[in-house]
Amino acid sequence: MGITRNFVYLIAFGIVLSIAAFPLGLYAPVFLIWNLLIIGLLGLDALLTPAAKCLTVHRDDNQKLYFKADNEVVFYVKNSSAHELKVQGKDESLRHFTVTDTDLSHVIVPGTEQKFSYSVLPAKRGSFDIDKIYLQFDGIIGLCVKYAALPYPTQFKVYPNVRDLSKYRLMMQKSRLLPKGEKTLRLHGAGADFESLRAYVEGDDYRKINWPATARENKLIMNQYQVERDQPVYIMLDIGRPMSYMVDGFKKLDYAINAALVLSDIVNQQGDKAGLLVFDSKVQAHISPGQGAVHRNMIMEMLYHVADNRQTANYRGAFQTLCERQKRRSLVFIFTDFEILEEAEDLIAHISLLKRRHMPIVVFMKNESLETLADKAKSTREYDKVLKQTAQEFLEERRAILRKLNMMGIPSVESSAEMFTVSAVNRYLQLRAT
Repeated sequence: MGITRNFVYLIAFGIVLSIAAFPLGLYAPVFLIWNLLIIGLLGLDALLTPAAKCLTVHRDDNQKLYFKADNEVVFYVKNSSAHELKVQGKDESLRHFTVTDTDLSHVIVPGTEQKFSYSVLPAKRGSFDIDKIYLQFDGIIGLCVKYAALPYPTQFKVYPNVRDLSKYRLMMQKSRLLPKGEKTLRLHGAGADFESLRAYVEGDDYRKINWPATARENKLIMNQYQVERDQPVYIMLDIGRPMSYMVDGFKKLDYAINAALVLSDIVNQQGDKAGLLVFDSKVQAHISPGQGAVHRNMIMEMLYHVADNRQTANYRGAFQTLCERQKRRSLVFIFTDFEILEEAEDLIAHISLLKRRHMPIVVFMKNESLETLADKAKSTREYDKVLKQTAQEFLEERRAILRKLNMMGIPSVESSAEMFTVSAVNRYLQLRAT
């Protein structure tokens, strides 16, 4: 039990009253009588005020929260006593949760319940458990405060921000996803459906030479292919070490998960089937291509608790697994990244396994911090010169990887964190429109 401000004010008033009585020689009696009276009233307030057991709590069954979004958290408090009570309540504090708005003080009349709500901004996906709801309420006279810690075990699940889905659907309807001036991309030779014949160009794959047409024209003639229609779309999500690094306050993996969720939804909206494969040093999860609300919920349930780790991605194992489980040719979006050249070279060394059966598209996130260092103005300090030179070397290595993928006929996407989702969806729409 505690005391209210009213009790403190009365004590202070008693001191003032005692000082005023000092010239009359009544300081001690006034001080003693006044404090005995106030303490007696405090004891009476404690007796009259109902015990904490008069309050009960409950929540709604569904406590879904969304990552990087304001979420309303609600619980209800019922007053079973015969007195009106002024109640304040709060949940246990949770790491990674920022409280942005509160409405946690209400007067509850006898026999009724009151809704308590506050807003939180989760900075991490996953499951979070709390055990108790804490309440405090003022005494009937207003001098004491009683406390209650009511057990109510609850698990909050923080999901990727599906609120973005409606925004992207609306953008699709208004044809606003493709940036102004950006045309659909025709990737001749990237698919398996025959489109036309054309003359040989240095660097073309000799396996695509049309020998009968070559004999007729007396020059090399190539078969030209286009990307197949109505292909399943697979999303391969790397959760290894490079995806654990922070960008603008959030991990790369969080951006990739949000992009994967939106992309799978847009794929379904376009009438195609979307699948998912999560991997690091081994395949951690797999969902076959599908459509509909149930399928979207399966992807959501899988993605909400996916966590990064310090392992190195096993591209060969992941690509082999996908080829074994998905026989039909598919578009495959690979959300991954690298920090050292050896990691990217491992991707390039094994992506041909995937390209034999499927159409891979590699999605990277720009290292904007590295670009800032590389573009840094000239400095006379030796440290700054070395830093800038190192950043430029790393950026050139990244560009070399992108060039190698391009030479292999494998599209790649590299975008800022802010545009990561839009860039991935745009590339799918470009490919689908070819």
